[in-house]
Parts: sequence; structure tokens; C-alpha cells
Amino acid sequence: MLDRALARVNHWALDAVAPQWVDYVVSNTMTDFNRWFNGFLWTYDLKALVEQVIDEAPGVKTFVLRPNQHWRGFQPGQHIEVFLPIDGDTVRRYYSLSGLPNGRFSITVKQAKTGKASNWMHEHLRAGMSLKVGHPQGRFCHQGQAKLLFLCAGSGITPCHSMVSALLAQPESERPDIQLIAQFRKPSDVIFMQTLQQWAQDGLKVTTALSSLSADEVSLPDVSSRLDTRQLQKHCPDLLDRDIYLCGPTGFMNEMITHLQALNVDLGRVHTERFMLAEPDGASPEGFEAAGAEVFFQHLGARITLTAEDQGKTLLQVGLDHGVMLESGCCQGMCGTCKLTVQEGQVSGNSLGKAVYLCTAYPASRSLVLDA
Repeated sequence: MLDRALARVNHWALDAVAPQWVDYVVSNTMTDFNRWFNGFLWTYDLKALVEQVIDEAPGVKTFVLRPNQHWRGFQPGQHIEVFLPIDGDTVRRYYSLSGLPNGRFSITVKQAKTGKASNWMHEHLRAGMSLKVGHPQGRFCHQGQAKLLFLCAGSGITPCHSMVSALLAQPESERPDIQLIAQFRKPSDVIFMQTLQQWAQDGLKVTTALSSLSADEVSLPDVSSRLDTRQLQKHCPDLLDRDIYLCGPTGFMNEMITHLQALNVDLGRVHTERFMLAEPDGASPEGFEAAGAEVFFQHLGARITLTAEDQGKTLLQVGLDHGVMLESGCCQGMCGTCKLTVQEGQVSGNSLGKAVYLCTAYPASRSLVLDA
């Protein structure tokens, strides 16, 4: 009963009072008792209260969250770090955000058989519980292009859903030309099915690809079999004219990059977001000597010359060791905070098309040019 009463107080405070005034009152009444009694408002941490849990599809749940007064908003396509209290430890994971009315947001989580975090969230996270979260980060956001293709699979639809929702909320005269192609294994696996159907009814070109179907089994114009070069051409004839936002499991993204290259798509127009931890892929290629190699961080105007001490270091380590102010986040190749684009030269390790994740990638040529 006390938890429900506190939840109502928290809701009232955040609905009725501007966040800066809540912050002012709380910061000036911060006591051990207040922090114990109501740790959601009386805290210096950014926290989010679970308001609702929605079953999106088998093994997929959406958690509707209400942040406290420390929340400063986000850009559609960004993600947050969530701190989960599991078995006495704090487990950190990154999830894409979807915006909701009244300052709320949601994260959508697919349960993985061996996923410690996703299993705990599906089995234990309930309405009324609160979590510590990080501030939004990431650059997988719409950058103003006029023609877009959102190409995604599985849980990778989440940041795409966030961006498309925000773009459709704009006046029709200001919206870009949007197309969405989303791949799932079978119909029951489709995430945000009702939203996709509504978008299609409203005139958005939406294609659902089902990887379990063969081309002969597909009879509807807005349904595709497993995506390949032919299916991409069929469902998006003007592919070469669009900027592509690509997100999904690593295998799917690697396949799509291969298909897009076969179709002569400029990989500089492919914007990527990983949706699971990347597998380590070694260091610099055998025989590569770091000493004397040059790396130019074009967006920062910083050029560095590597030394023998840089042998075997990631691009992030190399840059930081030479005084380059590079952004980083999870340092596991997942969050995308350190992601840059290869303009010239080669890298090894964690890359996708022209995108390179500095924390898990290595120089592989004597000259390398990277840009934001």
C-alpha cells in the first residue's frame, strides 16, 4: 500500500510541477530519511519508474517508464544504459528508447535464452519498480535526409520505430519520404504489429519480411520472404536514392551490407546501429606494424602518428593515448558512442560497412582517415 501511495505522489509531483522546481525542492531537502523513504525523487541519480509492462510478441515485452526530475529528454533513435540489480550485482545493458506522451518513454526487450539481463527483466521487472538509468546517448538519429529506408530485423525495429513515429508526427509537408522494411522469423514474432498495420493503412510503405517463408509461399504485396538482393530491389526500387538506417542482429546486418554492396549502394549513406554485443575479431592483421602509421580524426582535425607502443591497441586506446578527445561508452562495441566512418584506409575488428566501432577495432593500413 505504501508503494502505491508513493507512486501516486511521484506521478503527481512530476505531472504538476516543472522538473527544475522538483529538483530545487528535493536538493534542498536531501536527508538520509527522505532518500530511504522515497528514493525515486530524493536522489541525485537519474531513475525511471516502471508504469506498465506490455506483451508485444512471444518473448518480447515493452516496459513503459517514467523518469524522475533529472531527465532531460532524448532524440529518437538514441538509447540508454539501464542498471539492473541481479543477484547482488549491477548488470548494465543498453536499450533503444521510444517516446511517449507526458515525458514518459519505453524500452522493448526480447528475451534471450542465455540472456541474464533480459531473463531477469521478463521474470522480475514489474510496474511500481524503479531502476537507475543513464542519460540518452548515441548518434543513430535522423540527420535530415529527404528519402529514407529503415531496414531492420527483430528487436532492431525499436530505434527505427522511435524515429518513424517522430517523423510521422511532423506536418505532412515537412516529412521525409519514408519506407520501412522489417524482417522477423514468422508472423507471431512481429514486434509492434498493430503500429505497423496502422502505418500501412495511413499510407506509409511498410514491408514485413518473414525469414521462415520461401519466395513461393508469399502472396501478399506487402510481405516478403527472407531478404536478399532480389527482394530488396523488388520492395524498394529506388533504393539507390535513399539513406538507409540499418539495425538488427549482427548476422542480419552483415548480410544486408553484402546485399547492399551487390546493388551498388553507397555505404556512406548506410547508417548503422548494432543490437547485440559484437564478437571480438582479433587485433591488427598479422604483419601490420603500428610504428609510423598515421590516423587522422577528420571531424576533430587531429592527426596522430603511431609508435611501437601502440602495437595491438584499439583505435580508441590509440586516440586517447595520443590526447585525442574521443567519445566512448560501453567499450564493448555495442552502444555506438565511439562509432566513426572510414573515409580512407582499412581497419580490422569491429566494423560494418564503412562504420567502425573504435573501442573494438584496430588500424590495418599505413594511413587511415576517420570522420563522424
